[in-house]
Amino acid sequence: MNILVVEDHTLLRTASEKLLKEMFPEARVEGFSSPSKAMPFIQNRDVEFMIVDLEYNNQEDGISFVKEVKQKKSNIKCIAYTSHKINQVLKDIREAGFNSYLNKDASEKEMLETVDAVLDQPDDVFYESSSYLKFKKAIEEQESKYYSTDYEKLKSLTKTEKKALQLISEENTSSNDLLANKLGIRLNTMKKHLSNIYRKLNVKSKDGLKHFWNRTMND
Repeated sequence: MNILVVEDHTLLRTASEKLLKEMFPEARVEGFSSPSKAMPFIQNRDVEFMIVDLEYNNQEDGISFVKEVKQKKSNIKCIAYTSHKINQVLKDIREAGFNSYLNKDASEKEMLETVDAVLDQPDDVFYESSSYLKFKKAIEEQESKYYSTDYEKLKSLTKTEKKALQLISEENTSSNDLLANKLGIRLNTMKKHLSNIYRKLNVKSKDGLKHFWNRTMND
């Protein structure tokens, strides 16, 4: 049995490898610091299970990596291991074919329970871990908040979200990648801010964000 940990944080990768080796003493547990380093191993060997971080210092994307892996070897089970706690990420990992989600502050007990549950379930089943349910609930509670006026909606944005909103209103045809570069943030972070802005302002498109900004700035 081959198990992989794909994580660029050395201490987290080492700790995860150690835990998995204790769980599966007869398995071969390998750690890689990026998806590009893990891919050759996956292509040449049968891998049953992976724990994968979503972001790397070299800008690689764990979600795209797992999506590609699943297209070639759908039987590999994958757990997303990340500090992200936002709605878009929870949607993205399910669409990419991940089998569960663990936040990096999850306890060792939760990690053990999640790994066991994922390995016991079919390849196409998503296990809703305690981490997943906790942040799903937090998102639902946050989304239930209602801001009745444009002023309240605008005040609900963080400074970074307001800065992103202004940039989007000025360049609403630009790609998320280009907007992220201009703000000096990662693409996934840009997606997070955009998701939050859409939700807080109850707007569905970048054109809608532009109209909202122009309307509130002219009031």
